[in-house]
Amino acid sequence: MKTIYSLMFTVAVTFLAMFSFSNVSFAAGESQYDLIDGKQVSTNANDPKVKHIYYTGDEQGNEVRLGFTTQQKVDDYIKNEKKVEKESSVSSNFETLGSGIGGSGTCCTDFYTDANKWGPYIKVRVGDSIPNITSSLGRTWNDVISSISTANTGSTYLYQHEYASGGYIRFNNAYYWGKTINLSNYKFSNGVSANNNASSVYVIK
Repeated sequence: MKTIYSLMFTVAVTFLAMFSFSNVSFAAGESQYDLIDGKQVSTNANDPKVKHIYYTGDEQGNEVRLGFTTQQKVDDYIKNEKKVEKESSVSSNFETLGSGIGGSGTCCTDFYTDANKWGPYIKVRVGDSIPNITSSLGRTWNDVISSISTANTGSTYLYQHEYASGGYIRFNNAYYWGKTINLSNYKFSNGVSANNNASSVYVIK
């Protein structure tokens, strides 16, 4: 009988050790966001709740990736950000690369077909949009945007599908003004690569 109890005890301890090890093995990793809903996070536990991604810069000029669980929270954050930032005055630690065909300047965001602001481009003024690239510019412009040069005010959005549908990505123009955004380095909010995948673009005041 003692042998049976001893065996049962050994099995129980073994399962307990396996369970404990399993918890350690599947412990939450580091979050992919610098902040979620404006708050610092230490693990990726809340990452699945993120529905909106906003790229901007911190006071040191470093790029930061912010996650938000609701549209209202990202809008409130940006409103507050606009109150404290001095437009076009953030120092850049990005390499500013030359454009093959020039650019539009502060008024507009330019969308290029090639990386590093090369190749043909289209410009969208702050406050304007192209909700359906195919119907407005033809199929040759759909899903070909690879790099961006932003205006110096507002925000630039790219959507995976027409009429602001599907995954999207949003950039703070004031921070990225004078820099080169290569979309191969970014993903839409649904995890799909933003490179050569945009079907509608908006430049919001």
